[in-house]
Amino acid sequence: MNKIITVLLVILTAQSFQGQIIDNRLGNAFREEMYFNREFLWQNKVKKITGTYAIKRPNRPIDQRPDLLVFSFNEVGLLSQIDKVTSVLSLVDSLTVHFKRNDLGEVEIRSEKNARGFSSTKLVYEDGKVVRVDFERAENVATEGKKLEAGKSTLINSEAYTYSDAGPNASRKSSYNNYALLYSNEIVTKNELGFIVNRREELTMSGKTREALYTYNDKGWVSRISYTDNVGSAPRTDDFYYDEIGNLLKVEYRESNELLKEIEVLYTETMMIEALLNHDLRSHDIEIIKFQYEYY
Repeated sequence: MNKIITVLLVILTAQSFQGQIIDNRLGNAFREEMYFNREFLWQNKVKKITGTYAIKRPNRPIDQRPDLLVFSFNEVGLLSQIDKVTSVLSLVDSLTVHFKRNDLGEVEIRSEKNARGFSSTKLVYEDGKVVRVDFERAENVATEGKKLEAGKSTLINSEAYTYSDAGPNASRKSSYNNYALLYSNEIVTKNELGFIVNRREELTMSGKTREALYTYNDKGWVSRISYTDNVGSAPRTDDFYYDEIGNLLKVEYRESNELLKEIEVLYTETMMIEALLNHDLRSHDIEIIKFQYEYY
């Protein structure tokens, strides 16, 4: 057993495992690239999750799409690769995202490749926090059609981050651009139980602020996140609904109290995700993603 697996086994064994396949402890489900619960994947030896797409438009039959989404995980449930096939009209494109991790399981390099070339994000950590991010790009130098071969990488941008206390139960993350100039502060405030109650971002040059307020239900699960800013944008809310054991059933997205989109989660009898129904309330289109699983 290699070092990364050994370290993660110790970490995960010390935690209380969660029985839900979707990790929504911070209200990030479907907004984050990885929204599956790592502990659930490891406990249930999930190796790969494949999503196939269809769309249901009003007064039309279900249309099967060539789109494909494949998540690959290592033996302890950490995301190792994402493969995407997307279609727009008659055009089909593919994308592969690969994650290289350090011995603690933290992502050191996130790399992408598609027909347009190669890009990578390199992360540097101190005490488990990201303190620097480098963004690089490389051209496709392959001479054969449809073949991908990365040329020399070019560093195109860098950012740095520092962390500090911001008062009782609050912490500050400061972001610096490639000239080492401060451009934003993010302040996260928690209550006495450790739950995030407020996340506030301040942009130093424009004076713009964005704020997210968190509400929880009786069992401590995020039930609503309310978003506002100081430049007159319409207020937005994300509302979350669960079953009795904490499986996420639905998310509703509103703007100025108007329901714009909802995502419904369908489960199998063994609590694996069977499908996601992504309903656009303006067009009334429903995107259907069905999932299949492979195991170690």
